[in-house]
Amino acid sequence: MRKLIAGSLAGFGLSLLMVLDTLLPGGPRLPLAAAVVLFALVFVCFIGVMRAVGGSYFGHLPMSRVWPLVRVLPPAVKAAGAVLLAATIVNYATAAVGVTDEADFQRAFAGILSWLSAGAAILAYGVMRMERMPAEARPAESAVAGRWWKFGSLALGAAMIAFWVLIPRVSDERATHELLQTRYQGSGWVSHLVAADTSHGTFFVYLDSADPVVFGEACDSLRPYGDELGRPADLYLFDGVHQPSRIGSC
Repeated sequence: MRKLIAGSLAGFGLSLLMVLDTLLPGGPRLPLAAAVVLFALVFVCFIGVMRAVGGSYFGHLPMSRVWPLVRVLPPAVKAAGAVLLAATIVNYATAAVGVTDEADFQRAFAGILSWLSAGAAILAYGVMRMERMPAEARPAESAVAGRWWKFGSLALGAAMIAFWVLIPRVSDERATHELLQTRYQGSGWVSHLVAADTSHGTFFVYLDSADPVVFGEACDSLRPYGDELGRPADLYLFDGVHQPSRIGSC
């Protein structure tokens, strides 16, 4: 159990390093391999804790068994876990709203992994404390607490899904955005450029104006670049408040 705790804390530290990396000027600088290593470490530690708590690596994690572990934790650990959960939600919410680029994606990804690794360490610590207690002093499993935990988890999951579906956002490739700004800096439409995305075989350009003049200038500039990519540019209006609306194709 000590190894699981140590591994989870290492994953937590690396997650925080990745979050910090996205907040520094010019970030992120860490290579993609760091994210792969982080995910593997957190995954191994988390399923290890699942087996210790629920008896299976990939099975259902009964919340009725989690509650006794929470009860044996020191108040400081419980408070730290609650603060980390709140910080994870805030981090995800701020990283997945509006115009999001590679740094925002990495920050949201690393933030979620930081909570999973911290949660694994907290549960593993609870298991270790429980094992050290006399059998008669251990808190009993609670079906009522289990139902409340399950309800809370489902409610949080539903809220996160609703947030992802309803809150307007667009993806921005930083390199493509900067390339368009530099190549067409003399064109008036560039001042209305919000984001650009050429990933997954697309060529989306987001503007903050649907003015026909802006649309025409943008198309005049983007047609040659679209020919280079082998696909036309699809222009969208995005004001940061409403979902993107298609203006037209060039």
